Amino acid sequence: MKSANNAIALCGILLGVCQTNAGTQPVLQPTPLEAFAQLPATHIAWSKEVGRLDSTDAHAVVTALILEDTAQPPDRMRGIRIDLRNQSSEDQIYLGEETLAAYGNALDEISHSVNPSERHVTPGGTRYFGARLFWYGDKIPRVHALNAADYVAPDSYGLSISAFKDEEFRFPRREAAQLSVAISKALEQLQGFSGGRK
Repeated sequence: MKSANNAIALCGILLGVCQTNAGTQPVLQPTPLEAFAQLPATHIAWSKEVGRLDSTDAHAVVTALILEDTAQPPDRMRGIRIDLRNQSSEDQIYLGEETLAAYGNALDEISHSVNPSERHVTPGGTRYFGARLFWYGDKIPRVHALNAADYVAPDSYGLSISAFKDEEFRFPRREAAQLSVAISKALEQLQGFSGGRK
């Protein structure tokens, strides 16, 4: 677990330092899996949908996948892709297999930390309940990775997902544990993959 947390924290450092100009937001660096997916010769060698979150406000599809670079076989990376969509935007988050257990634990931490009695806010206010793993989002370099929290707004509560961009994808009455279950299923699929068909 400690090595997975270190991998998450260090993935941005391996990709270089993000330079910013005064008055502009820093550019998000891709995760190692996202950078690999963007290579011209990379294709999806195997994939399987392992979970889905749907609400009136947003939709998320979690897919376990194995990517392969045909220019340098057998160069492969494994992990998940989370496709996010709401009425105004879309995003894709790529997380490497080595980080999935840490993300699953952070989502479980969120699920266990929210007390139903705290599900109230003053009119016009919104409260977020997150996990320590997601606090690194304000550090430089910033990485295009999963950021999740339970939110409580005057008119709803549920799961908030973003990727450290301006877009927020809200899933009213959904819990972080639902995303954690999908990540666990992805890990099972990836660990059981023998290189051929499942």
